[in-house]
Amino acid sequence: MNVENPWVSKLIALFFALVLFSFVAFENESRNLSTDPTDGASITSSEVVTNLPIDIIVNRDTYFVSGIPETATIRLEGPQAILTQTLATQNFTIKTPNLDELGPGQHTIALEVEGLSNQLEYSIMPSEVLLEIEEKRVKDYEVRVEFNENAHLEEGYTSESPILSSETVTVSGALSTMEEISDVMVVVMPEEGNITEDIEMTLNVLVLDDMGDPLNVNITPQTIDVTIPVKGIQKTVPIVLEESGTLNKDYEYTLENAQGEPENVTITGESDIIEELKNYSVEVDLSGVTESTIRTIPLNATEGINKIEPETLDVLIRVNKVDADDAVNDNES
Repeated sequence: MNVENPWVSKLIALFFALVLFSFVAFENESRNLSTDPTDGASITSSEVVTNLPIDIIVNRDTYFVSGIPETATIRLEGPQAILTQTLATQNFTIKTPNLDELGPGQHTIALEVEGLSNQLEYSIMPSEVLLEIEEKRVKDYEVRVEFNENAHLEEGYTSESPILSSETVTVSGALSTMEEISDVMVVVMPEEGNITEDIEMTLNVLVLDDMGDPLNVNITPQTIDVTIPVKGIQKTVPIVLEESGTLNKDYEYTLENAQGEPENVTITGESDIIEELKNYSVEVDLSGVTESTIRTIPLNATEGINKIEPETLDVLIRVNKVDADDAVNDNES
């Protein structure tokens, strides 16, 4: 070939130009395909989602189902874009088949998924569940309150009838389980001891068999508010006013309750102390008193007494000066 011929040279140059153009075009197309955002849909990925609740498909008014776990785990696999959207929305549920069609007895079922894209593959753990379907029974029970006052109350105090926010609860469960119910109760166990005031607690209701073991039933309400009124042994006795301190011989004193003050006190405390009380002595210190006045005397609790009502007493002290002649006569006598 005569490459010096200008026509030949032009043909060769044209050929290489076409080859170069084709190569560049191919590279650009490949680059465009690799950076196309829709290309991610062809990437397969997988994710595991845990703690998904299981929807139990059954007539809850007729049947009670046991043996189904509260949650399940699912593994999803498929196109990355579909998987990402599915995880973001989680518009799918794990459920049982219609258990009404199975009826009472033990059954092994496969869990199902609803609302999942058909472009995703999945596996559920557990894949199968052994469950039991029984006839359901519903019954109301009175709630018993258990409280050991000797372990928690101050000596001399006693508990009165408990007050419950709900005196009865509704219990539902499998017929065979309901027949085992022996006790429906709450247990009042305050952390502190030597209690002298009302006890208020929110407690779980317990449904027990005759061995004291809890039963697998539904309870409505599950918790109730319990108030146990706490009262000490009380006694009301008359007040006796007594003079004390250093009295001035030039004066005579008369003690009486101020206007509006009670004549009796109510005392709370240990039973043996309270039972022996006939009255309550209030000592009034007259040291330095030379004119009529009113004094507020604190009524302090002594050993064996926990509470006195009222806590203070206003006492009227009437003061009269003694005449000199009377004083002389008194001295002569």
